Amino acid sequence: MAFVIEQQFDQVEYHCDRDGDVLYIISFGPPLPALSMPIEDWFIIRISAGAPRLCDFTLVGFKRVSAKIRPDLIKELPARVERLKRARFAFRYSDDTDTATFRFKEDQPAYYERLDADIYLERAVIGGGITGFRLTHYTERGAASMEKLVSDMFDALFAPAGTPPGPTDALTRAFLEHLDLLLGFDS
Repeated sequence: MAFVIEQQFDQVEYHCDRDGDVLYIISFGPPLPALSMPIEDWFIIRISAGAPRLCDFTLVGFKRVSAKIRPDLIKELPARVERLKRARFAFRYSDDTDTATFRFKEDQPAYYERLDADIYLERAVIGGGITGFRLTHYTERGAASMEKLVSDMFDALFAPAGTPPGPTDALTRAFLEHLDLLLGFDS
């Protein structure tokens, strides 16, 4: 069964428990029955049980994590959450090719560059910027490929200073830029 998920974050709400050092992105829309998926021991996402949709996430150790990504993020959190409301992404699955494509940029002419087995970066033909990624053999190996990709992105995010860039670094940076964790506030 082919499907398309268009995710918007325009209804995002959050709560930061400063004593427990936990950031709760409370919701990305109306409450839905959801499954919790621990990505790392400090990062949990919840995905709706029906049509797949990201419902919320929890980040334990927010001060520690944000200090590594961007130290001023804690002070700027309210403004950043407001900016996050403009973020969008699309997830498409095709039965014909058994591929899942994740895009955080609008559709545009693109080509694919192999990142790993069954994982491809999607790059814009004009400019070569990363616009998303594609997972092949999705029904058979999609969950394992997605787990590897997310794990590699977290490894890239928290690599010690001076670590040579790995293949997932560019995708990690593009994803964070899209969510405005690395960029300034200029539109």
